Amino acid sequence: MSTRRQRICRHSFPRENNRPPNYNSNLSLTYHRKFPSSILGYDRDLIVWLPPNYNHEKDRRYPVIYAHDGQNLFDPATAFAGVDWQLDEAAAALIHDKKIEPMIIVGLANTMGRLEEYTAKRGRKYAAFIIEEVKPFIDKTYRSLPGREHTAVLGSSLGGLISFYLAWWHPEVFSMAGCLSGTWMWDNAAAIRFVEAETRPAPNIKIYLDHGSEGAEGNQAWVYRSMRDALIRRGFSAGKNLAYYYGVGDEHSEAAWAKRVARPLKFFFGKTSLQTSTMVRSGKTA
Repeated sequence: MSTRRQRICRHSFPRENNRPPNYNSNLSLTYHRKFPSSILGYDRDLIVWLPPNYNHEKDRRYPVIYAHDGQNLFDPATAFAGVDWQLDEAAAALIHDKKIEPMIIVGLANTMGRLEEYTAKRGRKYAAFIIEEVKPFIDKTYRSLPGREHTAVLGSSLGGLISFYLAWWHPEVFSMAGCLSGTWMWDNAAAIRFVEAETRPAPNIKIYLDHGSEGAEGNQAWVYRSMRDALIRRGFSAGKNLAYYYGVGDEHSEAAWAKRVARPLKFFFGKTSLQTSTMVRSGKTA
């Protein structure tokens, strides 16, 4: 069952592409309630955002981003602590300004199994759920570009961790992974050790990494840099297939991710890809 809801846009947080309030309002979201999974054994909501002019350009097909913690992406009424990423607004503003190509965004709501799904414990099953159940449904229902070169994953915290794993495990499906404040310290930095121990050639993917300077993220900045450095040692190149951003003043919060989410969108879908060094401070390349 799907439902549509009109959404009034509002910009509460400063962004690189700072737009006036109520920019491009009346964007609609489609909710596919209780989407079932035989692989995981329980259901969840899928929230689909379609780009402007989707309903008018009938012959056009679009890249797709699969984004975790879907209830936090678009609506403060369902988001953690009442603060959403405003991901639809960020995308609409960048599309309007012709900074990125239009894309479809699929928000995958989290469940009580989030901790297991977003880590190695059940991550492989979560990957199978997206690849074998969600993606075929999206490709059938919407005018998507199904190829790997047009398919991204995006998440924050543990959602950033599983985004990395999804692209690394399945580069034949996902060519881009957006990892905002990825929890690289999880399980004694298992993801970093995984990259360092991997003997096969690195997959042909693009990875976006970031973190803030405040709280635990600032105190553990070395962990985030360790992941960046491990990827560079594996052959990733800053500005080409790797982006890293250090958000001065940012904490581990939805508000911080709302502030920064335009960056992976530009890196992945920018008409001129975001160029960044391996260290960026306050929006300026160091």
